[in-house]
Amino acid sequence: MYPESLVFLTCPDHPKVRLSLDAGACYAVDGAILRGWLRCAVCGVRYPIHDGILDLLGRLTLPDSPAQLTNHMSLTAWGYERIWRAHALTLLAGEPLGYRRELPLIAGLAAPDRGGLFIDVACSNGLYARVIERARGGAVGQTIGVDHSLPMLRQARAFALGRGLRISYVRAKAQALPVLAGCAAGMMMGGSLNEIGDADTALAELRRTLAPGGRCVMMGLVQARSGRGRALQGALGAGGVVFWPLAELNRRLTAAGLRLRAQWQYGVVVFSVLVAYDDRPRGHFFGAGQALPAAIPADIPHNHASQEF
Repeated sequence: MYPESLVFLTCPDHPKVRLSLDAGACYAVDGAILRGWLRCAVCGVRYPIHDGILDLLGRLTLPDSPAQLTNHMSLTAWGYERIWRAHALTLLAGEPLGYRRELPLIAGLAAPDRGGLFIDVACSNGLYARVIERARGGAVGQTIGVDHSLPMLRQARAFALGRGLRISYVRAKAQALPVLAGCAAGMMMGGSLNEIGDADTALAELRRTLAPGGRCVMMGLVQARSGRGRALQGALGAGGVVFWPLAELNRRLTAAGLRLRAQWQYGVVVFSVLVAYDDRPRGHFFGAGQALPAAIPADIPHNHASQEF
Protein backbone atom coordinates (compact mmCIF):
# COMPACT_ATOMS: atom_id res chain seq x y z
CA MET A 1 0.00 0.00 0.00
CA TYR A 2 1.53 3.30 -1.12
CA PRO A 3 0.70 6.61 0.61
CA GLU A 4 -0.30 8.34 -2.64
CA SER A 5 -3.25 5.94 -3.00
CA LEU A 6 -4.77 6.94 0.36
CA VAL A 7 -6.41 10.03 -1.10
CA PHE A 8 -8.82 7.75 -3.01
CA LEU A 9 -9.63 5.13 -0.36
CA THR A 10 -12.88 5.23 1.59
CA CYS A 11 -14.64 3.33 4.37
CA PRO A 12 -16.65 0.34 3.04
CA ASP A 13 -19.63 1.48 5.10
CA HIS A 14 -19.24 5.21 4.36
CA PRO A 15 -18.15 5.50 0.69
CA LYS A 16 -17.90 9.30 0.86
CA VAL A 17 -15.49 9.29 3.82
CA ARG A 18 -11.75 8.96 3.18
CA LEU A 19 -9.79 6.66 5.46
CA SER A 20 -6.97 8.25 7.47
CA LEU A 21 -3.69 6.62 8.48
CA ASP A 22 -3.04 6.23 12.20
CA ALA A 23 0.33 7.27 13.59
CA GLY A 24 3.02 4.64 14.02
CA ALA A 25 2.87 2.99 10.58
CA CYS A 26 5.88 0.97 9.39
CA TYR A 27 7.29 1.81 5.95
CA ALA A 28 9.42 -0.08 3.42
CA VAL A 29 12.47 1.40 1.71
CA ASP A 30 10.39 2.22 -1.39
CA GLY A 31 7.88 4.16 0.73
CA ALA A 32 5.20 1.46 0.88
CA ILE A 33 3.20 1.20 4.10
CA LEU A 34 4.00 -2.31 5.32
CA ARG A 35 2.07 -2.27 8.59
CA GLY A 36 -0.39 0.14 10.09
CA TRP A 37 -4.05 1.01 10.50
CA LEU A 38 -6.52 3.08 8.50
CA ARG A 39 -9.44 4.60 10.35
CA CYS A 40 -12.90 5.87 9.38
CA ALA A 41 -13.62 9.22 11.04
CA VAL A 42 -17.38 8.52 11.05
CA CYS A 43 -17.72 5.00 12.46
CA GLY A 44 -14.27 4.74 14.05
CA VAL A 45 -13.59 1.31 12.55
CA ARG A 46 -9.90 0.55 12.00
CA TYR A 47 -8.65 -1.51 9.08
CA PRO A 48 -5.22 -3.21 9.14
CA ILE A 49 -2.38 -3.06 6.67
CA HIS A 50 -0.32 -6.25 6.79
CA ASP A 51 2.68 -6.95 4.54
CA GLY A 52 1.78 -3.94 2.42
CA ILE A 53 -1.84 -5.00 1.78
CA LEU A 54 -4.87 -3.16 3.15
CA ASP A 55 -7.52 -5.61 4.43
CA LEU A 56 -11.07 -4.21 4.53
CA LEU A 57 -12.79 -7.59 4.91
CA GLY A 58 -11.22 -9.32 7.90
CA ARG A 59 -10.83 -13.00 8.68
CA LEU A 60 -14.53 -13.66 9.25
CA THR A 61 -15.51 -12.86 5.65
CA LEU A 62 -16.34 -16.10 3.83
CA PRO A 63 -16.27 -16.77 0.05
CA ASP A 64 -19.67 -16.53 -1.67
CA SER A 65 -19.32 -19.69 -3.78
CA PRO A 66 -17.14 -22.78 -4.33
CA ALA A 67 -15.48 -20.98 -7.25
CA GLN A 68 -14.49 -18.13 -4.97
CA LEU A 69 -13.36 -20.59 -2.29
CA THR A 70 -10.70 -22.02 -4.61
CA ASN A 71 -9.26 -18.53 -5.05
CA HIS A 72 -8.67 -18.35 -1.29
CA MET A 73 -6.29 -21.30 -1.46
CA SER A 74 -2.58 -20.54 -1.43
CA LEU A 75 -1.89 -23.24 -4.03
CA THR A 76 -4.39 -21.65 -6.43
CA ALA A 77 -2.82 -18.24 -5.93
CA TRP A 78 0.66 -19.65 -6.58
CA GLY A 79 -0.32 -21.55 -9.73
CA TYR A 80 -2.83 -19.16 -11.30
CA GLU A 81 -0.39 -17.24 -13.50
CA ARG A 82 2.45 -19.74 -13.40
CA ILE A 83 0.34 -22.59 -14.81
CA TRP A 84 -3.10 -21.54 -16.02
CA ARG A 85 -3.55 -17.89 -17.00
CA ALA A 86 -1.04 -17.64 -19.87
CA HIS A 87 -2.85 -20.40 -21.78
CA ALA A 88 -6.43 -19.86 -20.61
CA LEU A 89 -7.75 -17.55 -23.32
CA THR A 90 -6.26 -19.63 -26.14
CA LEU A 91 -8.02 -22.70 -24.77
CA LEU A 92 -11.29 -20.84 -24.26
CA ALA A 93 -11.26 -18.92 -27.55
CA GLY A 94 -10.20 -21.83 -29.74
CA GLU A 95 -7.52 -19.70 -31.41
CA PRO A 96 -4.16 -18.23 -30.33
CA LEU A 97 -4.92 -15.55 -27.75
CA GLY A 98 -1.93 -15.54 -25.44
CA TYR A 99 -0.29 -12.69 -23.59
CA ARG A 100 1.38 -11.35 -26.76
CA ARG A 101 -2.05 -10.52 -28.15
CA GLU A 102 -4.14 -9.96 -25.03
CA LEU A 103 -1.94 -7.66 -22.97
CA PRO A 104 -1.12 -5.05 -25.67
CA LEU A 105 -4.86 -4.97 -26.38
CA ILE A 106 -5.67 -4.21 -22.74
CA ALA A 107 -2.97 -1.52 -22.52
CA GLY A 108 -4.05 0.08 -25.79
CA LEU A 109 -7.73 0.18 -24.85
CA ALA A 110 -7.18 1.42 -21.29
CA ALA A 111 -4.57 4.03 -22.40
CA PRO A 112 -2.84 4.58 -19.02
CA ASP A 113 -0.60 7.20 -20.61
CA ARG A 114 -3.55 9.56 -20.03
CA GLY A 115 -2.57 9.53 -16.35
CA GLY A 116 -4.76 9.30 -13.27
CA LEU A 117 -6.06 6.47 -11.11
CA PHE A 118 -6.46 2.99 -12.63
CA ILE A 119 -8.14 0.16 -10.74
CA ASP A 120 -7.81 -3.55 -11.49
CA VAL A 121 -11.06 -4.92 -10.05
CA ALA A 122 -11.06 -8.56 -8.85
CA CYS A 123 -7.41 -8.54 -9.86
CA SER A 124 -6.33 -12.09 -8.82
CA ASN A 125 -2.53 -12.08 -9.33
CA GLY A 126 -2.65 -8.47 -10.56
CA LEU A 127 -1.89 -9.19 -14.23
CA TYR A 128 -3.82 -6.23 -15.66
CA ALA A 129 -2.56 -3.92 -12.90
CA ARG A 130 1.03 -4.68 -13.89
CA VAL A 131 0.25 -4.17 -17.57
CA ILE A 132 -1.27 -0.76 -16.82
CA GLU A 133 1.56 0.39 -14.56
CA ARG A 134 4.21 -0.63 -17.11
CA ALA A 135 2.35 1.17 -19.90
CA ARG A 136 2.03 4.54 -18.13
CA GLY A 137 4.98 5.97 -20.02
CA GLY A 138 5.79 8.46 -17.28
CA ALA A 139 2.22 9.74 -16.89
CA VAL A 140 1.39 10.70 -13.31
CA GLY A 141 -1.08 8.45 -11.51
CA GLN A 142 -1.66 5.45 -9.29
CA THR A 143 -2.67 1.85 -9.87
CA ILE A 144 -4.72 -0.08 -7.31
CA GLY A 145 -5.55 -3.78 -7.40
CA VAL A 146 -8.66 -4.98 -5.53
CA ASP A 147 -9.54 -8.59 -4.76
CA HIS A 148 -11.39 -10.57 -2.06
CA SER A 149 -8.63 -13.21 -1.74
CA LEU A 150 -5.68 -12.44 0.51
CA PRO A 151 -3.47 -15.20 -1.00
CA MET A 152 -4.10 -13.79 -4.48
CA LEU A 153 -3.18 -10.29 -3.30
CA ARG A 154 -0.01 -11.51 -1.61
CA GLN A 155 1.08 -13.14 -4.86
CA ALA A 156 0.09 -10.03 -6.81
CA ARG A 157 2.22 -7.83 -4.58
CA ALA A 158 5.16 -10.23 -4.86
CA PHE A 159 4.94 -10.15 -8.66
CA ALA A 160 4.73 -6.34 -8.68
CA LEU A 161 7.68 -5.93 -6.32
CA GLY A 162 9.72 -8.37 -8.39
CA ARG A 163 9.21 -6.13 -11.41
CA GLY A 164 9.81 -2.87 -9.56
CA LEU A 165 6.22 -1.67 -10.02
CA ARG A 166 4.51 0.68 -7.56
CA ILE A 167 1.02 -0.80 -7.18
CA SER A 168 -1.25 -0.65 -4.12
CA TYR A 169 -3.33 -3.72 -3.21
CA VAL A 170 -6.58 -3.74 -1.25
CA ARG A 171 -8.65 -6.65 -0.01
CA ALA A 172 -12.26 -5.74 -0.70
CA LYS A 173 -15.24 -6.92 -2.70
CA ALA A 174 -16.14 -5.63 -6.14
CA GLN A 175 -19.68 -5.00 -4.86
CA ALA A 176 -18.32 -2.39 -2.41
CA LEU A 177 -15.28 -0.76 -3.97
CA PRO A 178 -13.56 1.33 -1.28
CA VAL A 179 -12.84 4.31 -3.52
CA LEU A 180 -14.38 7.72 -4.02
CA ALA A 181 -17.07 8.11 -6.67
CA GLY A 182 -15.96 9.38 -10.05
CA CYS A 183 -12.24 9.15 -9.36
CA ALA A 184 -10.98 6.43 -11.73
CA ALA A 185 -9.61 7.38 -15.13
CA GLY A 186 -9.54 3.69 -16.00
CA MET A 187 -10.89 0.42 -14.67
CA MET A 188 -10.13 -3.14 -15.73
CA MET A 189 -11.75 -6.47 -14.99
CA GLY A 190 -10.37 -9.69 -16.40
CA GLY A 191 -12.83 -12.58 -16.44
CA SER A 192 -14.02 -12.13 -12.87
CA LEU A 193 -17.57 -10.97 -13.63
CA ASN A 194 -18.47 -14.59 -14.37
CA GLU A 195 -17.71 -15.74 -10.83
CA ILE A 196 -18.09 -12.61 -8.76
CA GLY A 197 -21.52 -13.39 -7.35
CA ASP A 198 -23.75 -10.30 -7.42
CA ALA A 199 -22.63 -9.09 -10.84
CA ASP A 200 -25.20 -6.30 -11.14
CA THR A 201 -24.03 -4.60 -7.94
CA ALA A 202 -20.40 -4.98 -9.04
CA LEU A 203 -21.20 -3.33 -12.38
CA ALA A 204 -23.00 -0.48 -10.58
CA GLU A 205 -19.84 0.01 -8.49
CA LEU A 206 -17.74 0.21 -11.65
CA ARG A 207 -20.09 2.91 -12.93
CA ARG A 208 -20.00 4.81 -9.63
CA THR A 209 -16.22 4.82 -9.50
CA LEU A 210 -15.56 5.71 -13.14
CA ALA A 211 -14.58 9.34 -13.74
CA PRO A 212 -16.22 11.50 -16.42
CA GLY A 213 -14.38 10.68 -19.62
CA GLY A 214 -12.89 7.55 -18.04
CA ARG A 215 -13.13 4.11 -19.55
CA CYS A 216 -13.61 0.57 -18.31
CA VAL A 217 -11.96 -2.31 -20.18
CA MET A 218 -13.49 -5.69 -19.45
CA MET A 219 -12.62 -9.22 -20.52
CA GLY A 220 -15.30 -11.80 -19.88
CA LEU A 221 -16.74 -15.11 -21.01
CA VAL A 222 -20.13 -15.62 -22.66
CA GLN A 223 -22.32 -18.63 -23.25
CA ALA A 224 -20.82 -21.27 -25.55
CA ARG A 225 -22.55 -22.14 -28.80
CA SER A 226 -21.61 -25.82 -28.97
CA GLY A 227 -23.36 -28.50 -26.98
CA ARG A 228 -20.08 -29.67 -25.46
CA GLY A 229 -19.16 -26.14 -24.44
CA ARG A 230 -22.54 -25.54 -22.83
CA ALA A 231 -22.30 -28.83 -20.94
CA LEU A 232 -18.94 -27.81 -19.51
CA GLN A 233 -20.25 -24.37 -18.59
CA GLY A 234 -23.25 -25.97 -16.95
CA ALA A 235 -20.96 -28.05 -14.74
CA LEU A 236 -18.99 -24.94 -13.80
CA GLY A 237 -22.28 -23.23 -13.00
CA ALA A 238 -22.74 -25.58 -10.07
CA GLY A 239 -19.68 -23.95 -8.52
CA GLY A 240 -21.01 -20.43 -8.95
CA VAL A 241 -19.62 -19.51 -12.38
CA VAL A 242 -22.18 -17.85 -14.70
CA PHE A 243 -22.04 -17.58 -18.50
CA TRP A 244 -24.59 -15.23 -20.08
CA PRO A 245 -25.39 -14.97 -23.76
CA LEU A 246 -23.66 -11.91 -25.23
CA ALA A 247 -26.95 -10.00 -25.52
CA GLU A 248 -27.70 -10.60 -21.82
CA LEU A 249 -24.23 -9.47 -20.80
CA ASN A 250 -24.66 -6.25 -22.77
CA ARG A 251 -28.11 -5.69 -21.28
CA ARG A 252 -26.63 -5.90 -17.79
CA LEU A 253 -23.88 -3.47 -18.71
CA THR A 254 -26.43 -0.95 -19.96
CA ALA A 255 -28.69 -1.43 -16.93
CA ALA A 256 -25.74 -0.55 -14.69
CA GLY A 257 -25.23 2.76 -16.51
CA LEU A 258 -22.24 1.64 -18.57
CA ARG A 259 -22.30 2.58 -22.24
CA LEU A 260 -20.74 0.03 -24.58
CA ARG A 261 -18.48 1.75 -27.11
CA ALA A 262 -16.65 -1.18 -28.73
CA GLN A 263 -16.54 -4.94 -28.41
CA TRP A 264 -14.54 -7.87 -29.79
CA GLN A 265 -15.44 -11.56 -29.51
CA TYR A 266 -13.09 -14.55 -29.88
CA GLY A 267 -15.06 -17.73 -29.27
CA VAL A 268 -16.48 -17.36 -25.76
CA VAL A 269 -13.97 -14.61 -24.87
CA VAL A 270 -15.27 -11.04 -25.16
CA PHE A 271 -13.40 -7.76 -24.74
CA SER A 272 -15.55 -4.67 -24.08
CA VAL A 273 -14.79 -0.95 -23.84
CA LEU A 274 -17.24 0.93 -21.61
CA VAL A 275 -17.82 4.51 -20.49
CA ALA A 276 -20.28 6.03 -18.05
CA TYR A 277 -23.61 6.24 -19.84
CA ASP A 278 -23.99 10.01 -19.55
CA ASP A 279 -20.44 10.68 -20.83
CA ARG A 280 -20.02 11.00 -24.59
CA PRO A 281 -16.30 11.49 -25.26
CA ARG A 282 -15.34 11.53 -28.92
CA GLY A 283 -12.19 10.50 -30.73
CA HIS A 284 -10.96 7.88 -28.27
CA PHE A 285 -12.97 4.78 -29.17
CA PHE A 286 -13.31 2.73 -32.30
CA GLY A 287 -15.36 0.04 -33.94
CA ALA A 288 -15.37 -2.18 -36.99
CA GLY A 289 -13.32 -0.85 -39.87
CA GLN A 290 -11.56 1.78 -37.77
CA ALA A 291 -7.86 1.74 -36.95
CA LEU A 292 -6.78 0.45 -33.57
CA PRO A 293 -4.40 2.50 -31.40
CA ALA A 294 -0.74 2.19 -32.29
CA ALA A 295 -0.09 0.36 -29.01
CA ILE A 296 -2.05 -2.63 -30.30
CA PRO A 297 -0.14 -4.88 -32.73
CA ALA A 298 -1.52 -4.83 -36.25
CA ASP A 299 -1.82 -8.64 -36.32
CA ILE A 300 -4.65 -8.60 -33.76
CA PRO A 301 -7.87 -9.13 -35.73
CA HIS A 302 -10.53 -6.70 -34.58
CA ASN A 303 -13.46 -7.64 -36.76
CA HIS A 304 -14.78 -10.47 -34.59
CA ALA A 305 -18.27 -9.24 -33.71
CA SER A 306 -16.76 -5.77 -33.47
CA GLN A 307 -19.01 -2.77 -33.54
CA GLU A 308 -19.41 0.72 -32.14
CA PHE A 309 -22.46 1.60 -30.07
